[in-house]
Amino acid sequence: MFKLPEERTYFSTHLFVHHQFEIADMEMIANMSKYCNYWRSRFLAEPPNKICSRMLIDAKGDGTCVNILVLGKFIPEDKKLREDLHNKQMMWVLTQKINEREDKNFSRKCLLCRLQFKGCRADYLSHLSRLHNMQLGQPENLVFIDDLLNCIETRLESLHCLFCNKLFKNQTVLKEHMRKKQHKKINPKDTEFDKFYIINYLEMGKNWRQVKNEPDDDDDDDELSNAENSDRRVSVGNWSDWEEDEDKVENPVVCLFCERSSSFDEIQSHMNNAHGFDFTRISVDMDFYHQVKLVNYVRRQVYMGHCPYCDKILPNRRELLEHMSMESHFIVPQMQLWDQPEYFFPTYENDSFLCHLNDHQDDMAELHLSKKM
Repeated sequence: MFKLPEERTYFSTHLFVHHQFEIADMEMIANMSKYCNYWRSRFLAEPPNKICSRMLIDAKGDGTCVNILVLGKFIPEDKKLREDLHNKQMMWVLTQKINEREDKNFSRKCLLCRLQFKGCRADYLSHLSRLHNMQLGQPENLVFIDDLLNCIETRLESLHCLFCNKLFKNQTVLKEHMRKKQHKKINPKDTEFDKFYIINYLEMGKNWRQVKNEPDDDDDDDELSNAENSDRRVSVGNWSDWEEDEDKVENPVVCLFCERSSSFDEIQSHMNNAHGFDFTRISVDMDFYHQVKLVNYVRRQVYMGHCPYCDKILPNRRELLEHMSMESHFIVPQMQLWDQPEYFFPTYENDSFLCHLNDHQDDMAELHLSKKM
């Protein structure tokens, strides 16, 4: 018996040593327990050697090869299983995030002062940030917030620094250390906290580190101007390099198609004039969640170099925009393409565009109600 995923390494070793069996890319599986239960049932009906691939490896390095069975996503049935488990996990995370966002009855004592807080989790995190300078991340990027706070509280009560995990003799010394070293934040290298950040559920089998380190396909093009050469795609989680051509705007909003950034109103006007994409008109009949999914879908497609409308792949941003302009593809794609649960998750962390979306249907309902009253 193994406790998964905590004992994944021991489990993998056991499979290899005792059964000459290996599961490829085990760390990419969303739910190891369900994955193993599925294949245990399948192997009762059909032997593994009829399903799995075979591989010869030199396990001891002495030239003696061992024949092992390998299970991985290169097998269509296994690939589908992994995708299904990932999608179910994503829906579970999304449901939890929506519940946390809508819950107004959150109550908890502050981690760093005597305040007994009541309200919503976002306001609690804002309190930690503004009054105590404890930076845990933007509320919209966090999930399982209660467990996150419990984890932080346990670490602090055990007199361990939140950032460096160093042990101190008493609370006073710990507080002084965290204040002087500016350690009132989570260490991005500390994988214990990965499960609390939505970005780690965005792509199957990838955490934010892998996404961030992916190579940029938009290599320098000799035909581009110097200004175009200086514009690079921003890595996930960091839009600090975005600057406006004119006056700097706090928390600038970035165009869905090109790299212009400014205020939300100016960007809407820019998209309408430069790209013929009137987001104000397009979104008027959409509720908040459909707007979110549409924006995230377009962001993802453009980031990947795909036309949002026809999915054609272009080698760089300039050619993508030329294609969309020539083919008049600055229009809303078919709903089945973007009305998917995966597009509840933002392509870029701290996407300011999402912060300005309104639920027009709720606004109309309130307006109608006010007229009746």
